[in-house]
Amino acid sequence: MLQCTVKFCGGCNPRYDRGEAYRTIREALSGTASFSLPEDGVHYDVLVILRGCTGCEYLYEDIDADIRLVSVSAEDVHSVIREIQTLEKHKKD
Repeated sequence: MLQCTVKFCGGCNPRYDRGEAYRTIREALSGTASFSLPEDGVHYDVLVILRGCTGCEYLYEDIDADIRLVSVSAEDVHSVIREIQTLEKHKKD
């Protein structure tokens, strides 16, 4: 199971419900990945960054993660889910 963490950036787009996006991602990946809030000194397989816009380039480099996936709209949620499923599949191989 992949160890994942999430960061919520900004909130400058009130039309994108980032909380709902996070719930959708967690539920879809319940048997594939575990999610927690980031902690200092912990290594994660994946950091999911839920942004409200495309203007911010900050990738939270202070969080130790192999992969960073960025979602800036509700349309990105399913691609984040697919990418994490693919990563887990390759980890098992």
